[in-house]
Amino acid sequence: MVYKRQIGRLPIVPRTPNSTTSPCHYCIVGCGYKAYTWDARYEGWTDPKANAFGVDLGKQQVQDTEAWYAPSMYNVVRQDGRDVHIVIKPDKGCVVNSGLGSVRGARMAEMSHSKTRGTQLQRLTDPLVWRYGQIQPTSWDDALDLVARVTAAVIAEQGEDGLFVSAFDHGGAGGGYENTWGTGKLYFEAMKVRNIRIHNRPAYNSEVHGSRDMGVGELNNCYEDAELADTIVCVGNNPLEAQTNYFLNHWMPNLNGMSAAKKKATFGDEPNERGRIVFVDPRRTVSVNACETAGKDKRPPPRDRVRN
Repeated sequence: MVYKRQIGRLPIVPRTPNSTTSPCHYCIVGCGYKAYTWDARYEGWTDPKANAFGVDLGKQQVQDTEAWYAPSMYNVVRQDGRDVHIVIKPDKGCVVNSGLGSVRGARMAEMSHSKTRGTQLQRLTDPLVWRYGQIQPTSWDDALDLVARVTAAVIAEQGEDGLFVSAFDHGGAGGGYENTWGTGKLYFEAMKVRNIRIHNRPAYNSEVHGSRDMGVGELNNCYEDAELADTIVCVGNNPLEAQTNYFLNHWMPNLNGMSAAKKKATFGDEPNERGRIVFVDPRRTVSVNACETAGKDKRPPPRDRVRN
């Protein structure tokens, strides 16, 4: 992949670009982003009436201004057969991330296919099929015909229970919005498959094997719980790296005492206004380091910490 970040300036988003809001397509946190596109031949200007942010860009902006985006949030892509500028930046109005951008989400523009800027040139443009000892590109009609004929042959010989699918999934093979949304529609709505496994587990089940059998459902809390809880127990997880904005925007305010007013409004006067986070992990992660720094006045003495 080629990145062209060493550029002197970025184009200014014009007053009336095409714009939409969208969740980040990486993890399950659901951070909000704003996407702007406009004709590559034009751009806005510093005058408040000539840019999408409505501010004077000829003046120095405050540190957390919305009227800013990084090179990783910009690209030039094809849209409706023509080149357009694209900016995908965190949405400060989204309660999930409040304008925070994770190291992955804040690069969604840069991670888009662009012949102009040389990003993601390895992206597939045609279906691939194994023929004559190697993977070769083919047409969609040919690929779908091959899938249909193999599927029909298996069902004719073994019935529908003889059809098994092994799929890559990151929220999409189940018909989600991510990178295998199309295959999810194919498997579950068109082919009606009954047996499927996804890339890192033996079945279409929870990543936490056996948790449902114990009566513990995964992803079973809302984000407000993390802001109001007296104690959060984190088992074998590294939220600062794996779910960055959920951790920074909802766990950290609790640990720092910033959610004290919200707790009082919800529960009344409580003895413990600041939350605690307990990590159960054989490794010291960056999440532990961040919590020890943010809540250093509440750290247990060394004798109470168990380490391998």
